[in-house]
Amino acid sequence: MKIEEKEEAIKLRRAGATYGEILKQIPASKSSLSYWLRTIELTESQKHRIHGKDLCARRKFVDFNATRHKKTLAEKENIFKESSKEISGITPRELLLIGIALYWAEGYKTDRARGVEFANSDPAMIQLMMKWFRDICGVQENKIRIRIQIHDSRNIRKSMEFWSIKTGVSLAQFTKPYIKTSPTSQRKAGNLLEHGVCHIRISDSRLLTKVRGWINGLGGPIV
Repeated sequence: MKIEEKEEAIKLRRAGATYGEILKQIPASKSSLSYWLRTIELTESQKHRIHGKDLCARRKFVDFNATRHKKTLAEKENIFKESSKEISGITPRELLLIGIALYWAEGYKTDRARGVEFANSDPAMIQLMMKWFRDICGVQENKIRIRIQIHDSRNIRKSMEFWSIKTGVSLAQFTKPYIKTSPTSQRKAGNLLEHGVCHIRISDSRLLTKVRGWINGLGGPIV
């Protein structure tokens, strides 16, 4: 049976058929087909025909993927818009719980600390936490300090101005930035955060105790 399949495959190939066309008529694997036909020479016109069909197939494949990609993007955009509408506004109670959960995840919580400190590189999260500190925790503006952790010393001023706008805190209340440099970080320069990490610091041990209590109320273990 294999001999008959091989002979038929050779016949079709010599007639200028593509592998795909041959496989539609002969139940063989592509590896077997490649082995059987490895010595078959095609005419120039046959090569042009096969190349044209391959090019057409590739174009169809590319077009199919592009169409599917656009459809996927449109679906994701629709999901994003619809889910955004589900959060039409945050109540004070919701802000309280969101802030507690975020501080639980990203804030300094040890009882050895002298106050609260929250650090993150996401501007939207920092803005939400500033609102939490001001509206929920009742922190006075003069108690807020901001410290930037950054890898590139050339961007210090730009980053401080960026975080000053995002936090609404005067540059006069920014402490000395921490420049984190190492051979590893320098090699990964393209992956570094443009504006670094923003640390919100409030020297208030009573507030820290309160926040730890809130976290405990949510069921979180205290370090």
